[in-house]
Amino acid sequence: MKILKESVIIPLGRMFFIPKEGDLKAEDLIIETAGKYRVIDKPDCIAVQNDDCCNSIKVTIKIKD
Repeated sequence: MKILKESVIIPLGRMFFIPKEGDLKAEDLIIETAGKYRVIDKPDCIAVQNDDCCNSIKVTIKIKD
């Protein structure tokens, strides 16, 4: 597994955008976090949204081999 981003803080209600490079899909990502999140697959990027009601979340994003 390749670490794409490590210990990224996503504030309440905000998104973190991952540009699509090559044939990257949302299914290829492994997202590690202690909070709730939602993955949104857009045509040009993949968005990881903080879906926690009260807190910022710390996220580590990895790519499956």
